[in-house]
Amino acid sequence: MNNGEDFHGEKGLLSRMSSNDQSAFRALYEKYHHALYRRVFQLVRSSAESEDILQEVFITFWEKRRELCGHPAVGGWLFTVTFNRTVNHLKKKLREKHREQAAVEIAETPVNLAETEAQWKVLEEAIGQLSPQKRKVFQLCKLEGKTYEEASQLMGISRYTVKEYLGEVMRAIRDYVRQHPPYDTSFMLLLFLEIFL
Repeated sequence: MNNGEDFHGEKGLLSRMSSNDQSAFRALYEKYHHALYRRVFQLVRSSAESEDILQEVFITFWEKRRELCGHPAVGGWLFTVTFNRTVNHLKKKLREKHREQAAVEIAETPVNLAETEAQWKVLEEAIGQLSPQKRKVFQLCKLEGKTYEEASQLMGISRYTVKEYLGEVMRAIRDYVRQHPPYDTSFMLLLFLEIFL
């Protein structure tokens, strides 16, 4: 994918993917795979299991390619689906363990999927409140894992401006999330949301 492609080029890739363009799918896969892998691995601590989860995520992504055409935030969609798959994977592992051991671990790591989905919706709303320029900084630095220097070159602004924008974005998202229920600071959610908060 061309590094000079503007922020909205993702919509073009989604449109092409909806028409069965596998090269567009590969471009989006390469764009998000690394950042998604890091988040999953932080939770499951297994390279093989992390790759299995991501394989399921990207299979779903391809299967839903027509529904997602024109989606305003495919990165957020991928992170939401990945988080839910990871939680389901962890819960399945707990069920497969000895009953007593599983009971202890479940008590220590409570997961409410309905609440988690609601939290992600609030997070997506918070991201949607950002200006286009700040949303672009968030996309590049947090969803794609680019450095300040890389983002500054892609956007044609200074590294300092990227850093300032990102600080403002983080504060705005924190404030929005804290003002809208359900607000939860459970360890697992915060660990996965390290890219945001």
